[in-house]
Amino acid sequence: MATATATETSSRPSDDVQGASVGPSAPPPSGVAAAWSAAAVTVPHAVGLGLLAFAPLAGDYSLAALALWSAALPGLLLTLVAPRAGVVYAPTTVVALLFAAVLATAHGAAPSLGLSARQVLAVSGATVALAFVFQWLLGVLRLASVARFLPISVTHGFAAGVGLSMVLGQVHNGFGAGAAALWDGDARTGWHALAALAVVGLAWWLRRLWPRMPGLMSAVVLVALAVALAGVWGAGLGDVFAPATQPSAFAWPLLPDWSGIPWMALAREQGSALVVLALLMALVNSLEILVFNQELELDHGLRGNANLALRRESLLGALCGVAGMIPASTSASRSRIVLAQAGPSRSALASGPRWHAGIMLGVAVTGAWWLHWVPMACLAGGLVLAGLMQVPGLMWSLRYARRSRVTWAQSWLVALVFAVMGGVGALVAGLVVATFVLLHDSAAKVLRHVRLDGELRSRRLRRAGSDSWLAPRMNQVAVFELQGVMSFGVAAHLAEQVRLMLQPRHRWVILDAGRVPAWDSTAMAQLRALVRDLGQQGIAAAVAALDPTAAEHAGDQVRCFADLDRALEWAEAGILSQRPIEQRPAHPERDLLGEIGEGVPRAASDALLALLQH
Repeated sequence: MATATATETSSRPSDDVQGASVGPSAPPPSGVAAAWSAAAVTVPHAVGLGLLAFAPLAGDYSLAALALWSAALPGLLLTLVAPRAGVVYAPTTVVALLFAAVLATAHGAAPSLGLSARQVLAVSGATVALAFVFQWLLGVLRLASVARFLPISVTHGFAAGVGLSMVLGQVHNGFGAGAAALWDGDARTGWHALAALAVVGLAWWLRRLWPRMPGLMSAVVLVALAVALAGVWGAGLGDVFAPATQPSAFAWPLLPDWSGIPWMALAREQGSALVVLALLMALVNSLEILVFNQELELDHGLRGNANLALRRESLLGALCGVAGMIPASTSASRSRIVLAQAGPSRSALASGPRWHAGIMLGVAVTGAWWLHWVPMACLAGGLVLAGLMQVPGLMWSLRYARRSRVTWAQSWLVALVFAVMGGVGALVAGLVVATFVLLHDSAAKVLRHVRLDGELRSRRLRRAGSDSWLAPRMNQVAVFELQGVMSFGVAAHLAEQVRLMLQPRHRWVILDAGRVPAWDSTAMAQLRALVRDLGQQGIAAAVAALDPTAAEHAGDQVRCFADLDRALEWAEAGILSQRPIEQRPAHPERDLLGEIGEGVPRAASDALLALLQH
């Protein structure tokens, strides 16, 4: 159910795009057009995130070369080695932001450890490679089989948290003007914010007007031209807008320097922080890959082995990390654009990712000549728009908020924790929410059937007199049929429900545990406490069909029976023991025929006894 909701969220923009081309005169889908639309998002997104990630190294090497090659080569490598129809490989938001955190951590330790820029890049590459080794292990452990059990609130919360982090990051950076300009009240912050919001508004308007047009790329180009013209015409804006990079000549990728790094000193100083970032990158990126693979299978019929994809991407991602680049991964946002543009055309779905990789390679080769003309505010606007679109559409829906308030609130809780406390806090919050949802659902369904009016009887045949006494008094027996795994919270909820449902007439309680596959020790403690409390109220309790292992831990305090029929017979015997003495059989030890001889004449009874052998 969680996967179905997630795919509904992601496919809504696709339906709008496809609707624009419905009709008999619609041109056949093109992989080139789909690739251009996807690249229109990747260029400002990947380049902007790359500039942000490699910012600490700006004084030692060409920032444009670092960002451009990192945006192009890893995706090209994955496209050539592990091609898949409808899947676009590009630097994802999660990996890029965490790569920036790793590089900033390593750069912060550089002065005390005497690390050069290339050595800092090597430390970052080793950490990222470790992250993708963790991701490979998750693929080996078949995480794809487990991801489907994650609640939709957690998956939505992680996606929204990444988006909110991008937006807050641009606000904190003054939309490209710098944090100092923001806190000093510099007027440049206002101009940068205006340009960034112009990119967002223009891209959104162009997308609504022409769905097949690369709106974000067009918006960045138009706002950059407007800024350039304003500077040429002397409007006083020539020195206001900071360029994305400084002018520089063409440069090849920077190779890390692996020699002379004091690894032991680095491990003592920053080892725990780097390992936590690596683990977080592996978990969040793996989750995004697996959820999108489920979407490919359910919505588009593109079946594949998600665990195999996870392992292949991990090995190539580790290689790119060692080379000092931001690894590429399955980009759900760009892949959805290609799927929407190409429609059902298998050839377009296969060629679109290849064209996308080629376009990004062309951008990397030529970017040194034009990237410095693009204001940083334009790329900040692209990151803001990408962050807003990273938030699942359902989380913006008031109708969804009214209909699913709990899930909606849980999603925003995880997202806000991610934005405020970072990915580690969001991971903890997500695990807590997932556990809470699982236990809440289990507790809500722990009672499969409740019978409070004596609807059930044992299979034992009884005398007419005994039966006439039992029938009107069976409403003193309450039978609760349980189901699901019994943990502490579930057992506590069960005990609370049993106490609330019991009525003053009940004197016997039977818990049918035939559908409970497992009990933990804390649940057994709750069960013993329930039996003790009921006994103090004069109510006898028993558990039927308790598995042998749990029965051993239950102890002598809990009365156990092999099945429900024997437990019902026990309760019936208790009711029969309440009969007045004059209504009981005079000599039950001599009444060998029991219920069989009920109403049989004495001569026939004696003849039947003569034929019986004990």
